[in-house]
Amino acid sequence: MSGLRLRNVVRHYGGFTAVDGVDLDIAKGELVTLLGPSGCGKTTTLRMVAGFMAPDSGDILFGERRMNDVPPHRRNTAMVFQSYALFPHMTVAENIAFGLKMRKIPAAEQMRRIGEAIDTVSLRGLEARRPGQLSGGQQQRVALARAIVTQPDILLFDEPLSNLDAKLREKVRLEIRELQKRLGVTTLYVTHDQVEALAISDRVVVMNKGRIEQVGAPEALYRQPLTSFVADFLGAANIVSGTAAGDHLVTTPIGRFSVGPERKLGSGPVKISWRPEDMRVAAPGAEANIVGARVRGVVFCGSFTELVLDVAGQQLRAQVDTGFRGREGDLLDFAVPSDRIRVVA
Repeated sequence: MSGLRLRNVVRHYGGFTAVDGVDLDIAKGELVTLLGPSGCGKTTTLRMVAGFMAPDSGDILFGERRMNDVPPHRRNTAMVFQSYALFPHMTVAENIAFGLKMRKIPAAEQMRRIGEAIDTVSLRGLEARRPGQLSGGQQQRVALARAIVTQPDILLFDEPLSNLDAKLREKVRLEIRELQKRLGVTTLYVTHDQVEALAISDRVVVMNKGRIEQVGAPEALYRQPLTSFVADFLGAANIVSGTAAGDHLVTTPIGRFSVGPERKLGSGPVKISWRPEDMRVAAPGAEANIVGARVRGVVFCGSFTELVLDVAGQQLRAQVDTGFRGREGDLLDFAVPSDRIRVVA
């Protein structure tokens, strides 16, 4: 198996820079997700790793080997596509065997590997069916089996779950993660779904406008965003502009906030951010970082209730327990713990 390294990778489309100086190291056996909005450069980055397009500058390395000029069929990568890309006239077994035949693997070895792949993705008994006779989740498993049967050094996923319904998407992503950990294959995964990225990854790479905004483990990235873009894109966030007013204080139009002892501030404009679930209904004056808010909306979301709040003309969101009995128009105080407030760029 190989690790993957990107060194100052750049890719242009005419006058548009799709990928702008990406540096990234992925360890052997690690699953790293590229996350970002449409047009951020994540799919272009994936396609350069696969060899479907070349970088205009920079280097792509598998281990110590520079791959820029190596064609796709010599890279020993495997791609799982969004559209599955199965051959409709072939059976499940024939689809899985396709890559092995292209590599001229001996017939006996093909049969052994196909059997292992079918068992690995729980498709036993469906070998003779064609894609049109399978559910979406089964088709995705065929695409996954076709990828792993070639024993790739690097496994690539291009938004593989976007065609599945929400319940099936949750199930299949857990299966992909369990399989990847069991195989120990280095994996680069592309999605625009924040929940999917947090659930499946060892690390998440948040991209914006062709650049990497932040890299980190899912929980660290969620709890400690460095920029307002990361805070807002990776889950919901309340972002408020203010002015540093001391080592740990920020003055904003909706009040003064303590940002915790781990972060010393200078002076000048700053932005602070916290998650809606970090806001708690509080007694007036009982805690630090109190925000008086008018409830403008109450939305039942199953496991929690979301409140749309108006605070001095600024809209904030809070998540409270489903037992909350407040109504639109109520005036409430909320507390935000200092250690949940982050200063962001």
